[in-house]
Amino acid sequence: MKILITGAGGYIGSSLVPYLKSLPVDPLTEYEDPCLITGYDNLMYNQGPLVYNNLQDCTFKKQDVTDWSEELINDVKEADVIIPLAAIVGAPACDKIPEYSTSVNYTWFEQLLEHINSDTLVVYPNTNSGYGSTGDAICTEETPSNPISLYGQNKQQTEDLLLKNHKNTIVFRLATVFGWSPRPRLDLLINNLTFRAKTEKNIEIFDAHFRRNYIHISDICKAFAFAIESSNVITGEAYNLGNDNINCTKKQLAEIISNTLGTSYSINENRTDPDKRDYEVSSQKLYNTGFTPDIDLINGVKELDNFYNFLTCDTYDNIIKNY
Repeated sequence: MKILITGAGGYIGSSLVPYLKSLPVDPLTEYEDPCLITGYDNLMYNQGPLVYNNLQDCTFKKQDVTDWSEELINDVKEADVIIPLAAIVGAPACDKIPEYSTSVNYTWFEQLLEHINSDTLVVYPNTNSGYGSTGDAICTEETPSNPISLYGQNKQQTEDLLLKNHKNTIVFRLATVFGWSPRPRLDLLINNLTFRAKTEKNIEIFDAHFRRNYIHISDICKAFAFAIESSNVITGEAYNLGNDNINCTKKQLAEIISNTLGTSYSINENRTDPDKRDYEVSSQKLYNTGFTPDIDLINGVKELDNFYNFLTCDTYDNIIKNY
């Protein structure tokens, strides 16, 4: 089986490549032959030295995927599975470079449909940011989308595009991811709060009542493999992908992280978060197909605590600086 992963050097991609290569059997054919992975990434965050070892098991090509080279077109045509992780991720980054963000997060997929074979499986990572702010309702896949950022809008447009025009598509609406990765991200909430608890011994939060759904990065990798294995059953639909045991307010997160690390937290009532996402999400539809997440919040925080012993700076994020 040939797998094409764009964004292979990113937060998820640099964990997913070695995960798929470590599987004892090919997740699509169930034979012992190893899958062949081709990875693309433009390394725009200068993360090359961080992810080098993790990308040794794939054919890596340093290229911006918006540059549709003949080589990329051929790789698309030859792929059995495409996992398009390349994206400008998060509202702040997209707002900094909106035109380029739209070209990566949406327009690229219009062009993909011109080259892809009809039987190629696409496992597309959307975000459950598209639910926006929903009050007390629990979001399921039937909940109307209400994206409140360019990022959420582009991702939802791409989901709609793929499900309408490429029937062999599986969409995961990802919860906010946390956990260690060769390409760290300290701008993700649990990662950030854990880092601050470890280095500052206190977490200051605001808009403490805002809720969000979370999932550990290893469970994301597990889900992509599960999608490939189960593609004959779950293709053609969107699924929320989160850990239903980690639907938490910011205050609940701060309490659990502080208790786990033996630190403190405080609530600043005078600040507000420009990110107004506030929702609880159910992933029961995906669980009903046989998938279950493994990593709980406390064990994920303990893992991060250990990893941060080796972290020498706090500049690992998705903030666009000079592009």
